[in-house]
Amino acid sequence: MSTLLPGRPSTRSRLFSGLAIVAGTSLLNLVSINLGPFGSIWPASLIWAASGWANQGPNAVIALMLFGLGLWVDLLTGGPLGAWAVVVLIAHALTMLTARFSVAMASTPMGAAAITGLFFLIAASMLSISSGKGFNVLSILVPIVSAVLTYSWVAPWFDLSKDEA
Repeated sequence: MSTLLPGRPSTRSRLFSGLAIVAGTSLLNLVSINLGPFGSIWPASLIWAASGWANQGPNAVIALMLFGLGLWVDLLTGGPLGAWAVVVLIAHALTMLTARFSVAMASTPMGAAAITGLFFLIAASMLSISSGKGFNVLSILVPIVSAVLTYSWVAPWFDLSKDEA
């Protein structure tokens, strides 16, 4: 019996859709809506890709895409070139490592995004401190929290598990 509902998109289309979602939502950084010391209200959408693509394990294509997305955010935000790329790669690697040892982490999309958000915060603070700049935790905390809270809406586009037969 046929249905009017479309089938599940292929893994490749989900990969490129996720890439487009992160690249597109990163453009929101150009619209400056700041909450004072709490920073921007826009989600740190790099967390979505780092969290969602972690279930693939080590993958050079995904690492290159994350690096490219990090450079894109660097260009949009005017930050040092490569800073967000390093942060997202560290968060992604630590999320993969944690997923290997903890099945409970991946039990919900929001739980996985929260773990990735924590690693994202740690990596961003380490990079900022090592560069000699002061670090305002509140300025990155709101974008991380908004990314974690909205991840369940976009999680299906970052799920690269094998297609069902």
